[in-house]
Amino acid sequence: MVAGKIRSTVEIGTKESALCTLENINQAIKGLKEVRKHVRGDHKRTIDDAITVYRIIAFEAMKTYAISRDEAQEVLRKGGF
Repeated sequence: MVAGKIRSTVEIGTKESALCTLENINQAIKGLKEVRKHVRGDHKRTIDDAITVYRIIAFEAMKTYAISRDEAQEVLRKGGF
């Protein structure tokens, strides 16, 4: 969550909540990539594995709620809802 940004409440199990999940995953991956710059060896591989899991979760959310890549990118570009 971006500091100072207030988000509205979203119903669980909806397309809107899936889009929020995609936004949260995007932020988590950005954070992990930043941390990855400062670690070595097995720690990098562990971070890479975590990023892979996040991407799988994102793809499953997109598939489950029929979210197109364009729609997801638009939400991420806007910075959420």
